[in-house]
Amino acid sequence: MDEAEVKEKIMGIFEETFPEIKGQEFDWEKKQESFENWDSFAHMEIVGKVEQAFGISLEIDEVITLEFPLKFVEIVLKKKGA
Repeated sequence: MDEAEVKEKIMGIFEETFPEIKGQEFDWEKKQESFENWDSFAHMEIVGKVEQAFGISLEIDEVITLEFPLKFVEIVLKKKGA
């Protein structure tokens, strides 16, 4: 799985979790606090969807560092050995 495929899946997860961002230009470096509804519950929802979509388990120290969408891409690529 290459970076483009990972980004496509993660963008889909973010659009599913935050429907208000659909149709907007996706900002990979938009911080968590800049998303209107990205609270702790949404964070864990995204983490769960990413784990399921990529067949990985994230450690708590990794989960804490996930402050913007591109960080999810970086961790998935690292975990998948890409």
